[in-house]
Amino acid sequence: MKLQIMILPLVAFCASSRLAQAEHAKITLEARTRANSVTAHVDQTPPEWGKNPRPVLKLKAGETLRIQCIYTNVYPHKTLENMVVHLYVARIKRVGQRALPDLSDLDNVVLETAFDLDLKPGKKAGQQNRIKLDEPGVYLLRVESRNSGSDHEHFSAIDLVVEDGNEPESPRTKTPATGDSKPADRASKP
Repeated sequence: MKLQIMILPLVAFCASSRLAQAEHAKITLEARTRANSVTAHVDQTPPEWGKNPRPVLKLKAGETLRIQCIYTNVYPHKTLENMVVHLYVARIKRVGQRALPDLSDLDNVVLETAFDLDLKPGKKAGQQNRIKLDEPGVYLLRVESRNSGSDHEHFSAIDLVVEDGNEPESPRTKTPATGDSKPADRASKP
């Protein structure tokens, strides 16, 4: 009985340390507007869409979106050689969609960047972008590793919901004496 109790923790320790060694990346992806921000953390393939639900950021059409991603090599002793960090924003049909967008259809792609590098153990690489999404709809913001030399790749992703930015403004009138504008009195008499 004692031998069986001692083996279980040893097996659990070996399995967890093997999983920890297999991970090569930590990715943080942040999307911000003036009013809101969302952060996504590392997920992995397979499957292509990952294992975790994507956070959602709502914004208005034409609003500036700030994107920042940071990729960290978490291997303690291995350099990730000739690895590619690929980031894109592309139109999708719905929030939480599993199928990745077709990036060869340039009508769907709003932004696509990639860079290759040799990333030493514990080092970070990243990028910042600012874009405006002018058309309402749902978009996928995703950063992913490629050619990492692992049996799987890592990514972070956020669904962007772009709402119509054309809200009707309240009518305004100018006061004759000062020229200041003020909301029109909707109940004014002729």
